[in-house]
Amino acid sequence: MRLPRLLLVCGVSTAVALAAAACSKSSSPAAPSTASSCAVTLGSTTTSVGAAATTGTLAVTAASTCSWTAASSASFISITSGSSGTGNGSIAYSVAANSDAAARSASIVVNGTADVFTQAGAIILAPTGCSVTVSPTTAKANSGGDTINVTVTGAATCSWTATSNSSFLTVPAGTTTGSGTAAVTVAGNGGAARSGTVTIGGQTVTITQDPGIIASFNLFDPGQSQGPTTVCEFRSNAGGSTTCTLRSTSFTGGANAITSYSWTVQYTNGTAKALSQSGPSSSFAITDQCGSAQATDDGALNPLSVSLTVTDNLGNTATATSGSGGQPALQIQMFNCGK
Repeated sequence: MRLPRLLLVCGVSTAVALAAAACSKSSSPAAPSTASSCAVTLGSTTTSVGAAATTGTLAVTAASTCSWTAASSASFISITSGSSGTGNGSIAYSVAANSDAAARSASIVVNGTADVFTQAGAIILAPTGCSVTVSPTTAKANSGGDTINVTVTGAATCSWTATSNSSFLTVPAGTTTGSGTAAVTVAGNGGAARSGTVTIGGQTVTITQDPGIIASFNLFDPGQSQGPTTVCEFRSNAGGSTTCTLRSTSFTGGANAITSYSWTVQYTNGTAKALSQSGPSSSFAITDQCGSAQATDDGALNPLSVSLTVTDNLGNTATATSGSGGQPALQIQMFNCGK
């Protein structure tokens, strides 16, 4: 009789152990999911850099509650300040000199958005058996972005090239013979004042830029929400009107202050509308009525074209346009009155 009892006890013990193991597995908490990072817009997405060492800043545009972190994908690009932040900001970086003949590339990545840097190789073509003169040798660029035309004078048989030594300056590729013009493209500045150089035919041209100025805006329709929107709804009772408001979110990268806002607005609500406003006001109201010839009960959509140019106290300008760069496309929605 002892043997059956022993088997029964063993069987019961085994069942209890299996049940306990099953309970232990089923009660284990699931691994927490990882929330995705909020989106940011960078002042540039592709940057060409000369072979020489250089420094610069990269503007970050983000919602006021958006936290971001910046990281370099290669050791030759270092983030010297602004490796993280919340809302709008800027990242300062340095690029080491390229001693290799081959070009190289790497990125600064902010919340999954990358600014790709391409650095030229160390070989720089020099004038072949001749010399050229350039004018001007110094220039100041608009901090919102600019083009500096440099006049190059040389003999008809003299060949020359242009090379950028700074990440925010871009020069034409290839070799030119004789006199000509080198158009230096200067990127918009979203940070502190900066200076850079280009080499044209062996001559150095220095370009300076004031602290950055970034233009941006939001559209608000109080009748449908308190936050920013992309649609202004013209809906009301007969004889009434709707007012939507454009508000500047522009900012500067230094002590310079924005002093003027120039708005241009175009849309069609039955007839074509062209509105404009210039002055110290950072907001612009759009007021119109329901029941136009294009209106429907469900609301017909038409594009809303908006352009904002801001000017700072140093005379620099920057422009933002709906549907371009980091600005979303905007629309108006036309309803029959009472709908």
